[in-house]
Amino acid sequence: TSPISPVIDVVQGGIDILQGVESLKTEIINTGIDTVADTIIGVLPQAEHPVSEIADLGTLTFETSRDTVNGALEVVSDLVGGDIQGATESATGILDTLITNGTTATGLVTEIIGGVTGTIGGVTGGDSPLGLVTDLLGGLTGSVGGDSPLGVVTDLLGGL
Repeated sequence: TSPISPVIDVVQGGIDILQGVESLKTEIINTGIDTVADTIIGVLPQAEHPVSEIADLGTLTFETSRDTVNGALEVVSDLVGGDIQGATESATGILDTLITNGTTATGLVTEIIGGVTGTIGGVTGGDSPLGLVTDLLGGLTGSVGGDSPLGVVTDLLGGL
């Protein structure tokens, strides 16, 4: 055995504890995110898609953090143990995680944007948010057809 084996064992023990704490933290946070999302969806079922995708993005973020932190700790562990190949593989694993999860996050953001747009459409009867505002102003002023925005504001203020 190496004369520094006791030091390596202590460092590895500390790394194991840190990895466990990081994993537990992520599990607790993800459970909280899922609970909040499920509660919102239970109250507002029409918001299921944007809310569930936002929750997925949140949990993915914390899982990416956990995997990155634990991977970096594994790199340190490998280096302390003199395992250069293991350290290289662990570092490559970190990059793979970031690339894969970044791609997944991009897809989730796209779904979130589509879900929010769909939810707004459901609330507005399929009309765009601008259409909803135009209809609202038209209802207050009697009409907004062909009038300039300044004319609409003037009509609205004149009606008050």
